Amino acid sequence: MAEMTRKEYREAQAKAAAEAETRDEKRREAEREYAKESRPKPTTGRFDEPTFKKVNSLKKKLNWAIGITAVLLIIVFVVLFFL
Repeated sequence: MAEMTRKEYREAQAKAAAEAETRDEKRREAEREYAKESRPKPTTGRFDEPTFKKVNSLKKKLNWAIGITAVLLIIVFVVLFFL
């Protein structure tokens, strides 16, 4: 195995450090590009996702309440006028 001189060792270390720096710079650039692409789009609707789910849940509950009230009114009407 050939021995390296101090100068060769320092040059090899400097070359390795320079390669690592260029590799890191490429990685940082790729991360910046990915962050730009995956940035959440601004919502164009009136509600964000959690609010939209809450509103839909309340809509369903309100529809059920209206339906049950209508059925109960029909039952009251039948009891009052036909029995």
